[in-house]
Amino acid sequence: MKDNISRWVWDMQQAKEEMGMDDAMINKYMFVLLWASQGNTGPSSFWLLLFLLKHPEAMTAVREEVDKVLKESGQEVQRGGSLINLTREMLMKTPVLDSAVEETLRLTAAPLLTRAVLQDMNLKLADGREYFIRKGDRMAIFPYNAVHLDPEVHPDPHSFKYDRFLNPDGSKKTDFYKGGKKVKYYNMPWGAGVSMCPGRFFATNELKQFVFLMLVYFEFELKNPDEKIPEIDFKRWGFGSMQPIRDVQFRYRLRY
Repeated sequence: MKDNISRWVWDMQQAKEEMGMDDAMINKYMFVLLWASQGNTGPSSFWLLLFLLKHPEAMTAVREEVDKVLKESGQEVQRGGSLINLTREMLMKTPVLDSAVEETLRLTAAPLLTRAVLQDMNLKLADGREYFIRKGDRMAIFPYNAVHLDPEVHPDPHSFKYDRFLNPDGSKKTDFYKGGKKVKYYNMPWGAGVSMCPGRFFATNELKQFVFLMLVYFEFELKNPDEKIPEIDFKRWGFGSMQPIRDVQFRYRLRY
């Protein structure tokens, strides 16, 4: 029996055993959960911290918001590394960080949305083109190129703009347009419709918690200030968060 097992993991394992699931299937199930909870969050954390390091104005804005939320919670990190109690309520007060997260996912998440065609249909595109889709076909939509990098929807789409998803008053921006018409799905890192990733809230909070705590406790700098953002590994297209083709060296130290 291992020590310090996650209570959630333990409860899941017990539930599967009570259902009569054998050890081999339980191990497969737990491995899928491990990948689902970590496979995309790790690369997304890398990209978000790197974008903040490469854009000092973004780092300043997010860090100031983090420090403000921490102060308003009545907590203060003391020299020597005292721990803070990061709550859901605190993470609900970070619109700047939220925007930076969404912008990071826009640039680095490339899921493939697949659908089975249940009946013959005509698919009409926004530009007027129309396609006949047969019953029994399978089709896929790739929002990374179709939406995320569309310059009409997101001007200067290849640039990281931490406040792209913020209104001037600091509220979340949800109004994006193409051809004068409001776009319903302006960012789809989690897919869309009934098949949208059910773990998106868990993943977003996991990502926000990690970056929040890293900014509270540490100062960062790139080992090479002229470090260019690495290219993405296109072999990851369709799986979710893309990964870089190389590592990035950086330095860090405690803030307190």
